Amino acid sequence: MKEQIKRGDSSIAVKAGFWYVASTFIMRALAFITTPIFARLMSTQAYGEFSNYASWQSTLLIVTSAELYNTLNRAYYDFKDEYDGYVSSVTLSSCVITLLMYIVFLLCQKWVLRFVAIPPQYIHILFFTLMCASCKQIFLARERTLYRYRSVVVISMLDVLIPTIISVILVVMSADANRLSARIYGFYVPSAIIGLACGAMLVSRGKTLAPRHCSYAFKLALPLLVHYLMVYLLTSTNTIITKNILGAEQTAVVSIATSVIHILTILFQATTGAVTTWMMDNLEQKNYKRIRKGTMGYLGLMVLISTGVILFAPEVVWILGGSKYAAATVLIPGLVVSVLIQNLCSLFTIVLTYDKNVVKTAVYTGVIAVASIVAKVMLLPVLGIQALPVINIAAYLILFVVDYLLVREAGYAKSVNLKGYILAIVAVCIVMLAGFVLYENRIIRYAAIAVIGVVGLALVYKNRDSLRAMIHKRRKNKKAAQ
Repeated sequence: MKEQIKRGDSSIAVKAGFWYVASTFIMRALAFITTPIFARLMSTQAYGEFSNYASWQSTLLIVTSAELYNTLNRAYYDFKDEYDGYVSSVTLSSCVITLLMYIVFLLCQKWVLRFVAIPPQYIHILFFTLMCASCKQIFLARERTLYRYRSVVVISMLDVLIPTIISVILVVMSADANRLSARIYGFYVPSAIIGLACGAMLVSRGKTLAPRHCSYAFKLALPLLVHYLMVYLLTSTNTIITKNILGAEQTAVVSIATSVIHILTILFQATTGAVTTWMMDNLEQKNYKRIRKGTMGYLGLMVLISTGVILFAPEVVWILGGSKYAAATVLIPGLVVSVLIQNLCSLFTIVLTYDKNVVKTAVYTGVIAVASIVAKVMLLPVLGIQALPVINIAAYLILFVVDYLLVREAGYAKSVNLKGYILAIVAVCIVMLAGFVLYENRIIRYAAIAVIGVVGLALVYKNRDSLRAMIHKRRKNKKAAQ
């Protein structure tokens, strides 16, 4: 495969990352905006059935995809001359996994239907959409690896706009009794068709299903699957455990705080996804100094966003749930800190994935996830929901230390700006503690926000010449490339 770009270049990574993050955030925002529309058009029962279907679709996709798409970044360096062949093998493998799971369902459908509580007529379309969604994940991962951010943006936007518009139209046109079917088929079938087209393109390019490709992919992907499932448990058990221990009223408060954090998590995950290929390129080239320097901008962005979420937490909670959920505000600063640490751990995971050394982190993440669940079960009856952020912070701090030690053991300590990571955590912790005080005085909080805004603008103004020079340099390089 012919190189057309200078891999590892920071300016290319910034440009590609911006479009990837922007498209991801716009997609999520559109889904967030349309939620009230469907909630009002559909009956409570139908909306609940769809939510259950969507939850199972998201959960099962983690299993049926087997995280194979997350191997494409690393495989690029080992299969550079046959990369499309590797992508084709991974695509067909994901289809085989989904097909095998579908066969298992057909053999055990009575038990499975009782467990998942999905109406039987939607199970078949569920597995079809899972297969197509895996193809789409692999297609987007390939394009990101090759820095083809335009195709990532186009496919991502089409994958949200077309299904959303069709599902809204079908739900509006349908009778109440048919609106659940209209919602499911209207959204997931168009999305599946897009995924099917992505899969067809990938297989037509590679035209192979090589055993050595599959062996490589599964050896790397299965530990990643365990790792990401355990991380999912670390962050998703707050609501479930609160419901079982403290009841529905406290669960509602936790759910509002979780909704705020979910938005932050999506943004951080998109940003991490945008820097993954850039980090691996520089690991391949042994440009450890560039990684340390480049991640400082990433850290600064995360600290800035985290600070904004903490300072505006009361307003965000009011928008999402109103004044009756004001108690959720005090949970947000601690949860923001835990999400920040989680994403710093994701940078370690990128390094370990490049080293093809993710088994240990999967095991340790599992142990920490189980320990955090036990801690929540034991401490919530005593301390209440205020214990959740503390437990999450403690769990991710332990994971942070463990992952750093694994990275150092693997010989990549030079790629980690440890002081910068710790400084970012400390900075957001200080904002967290300040937030608890500022929430009690709105005027002082708004004054603090104004001061931060003025300082930010002053820094931009002070460095305006450097920014102009950087923009001019990028334009010059672009013209030279043309």
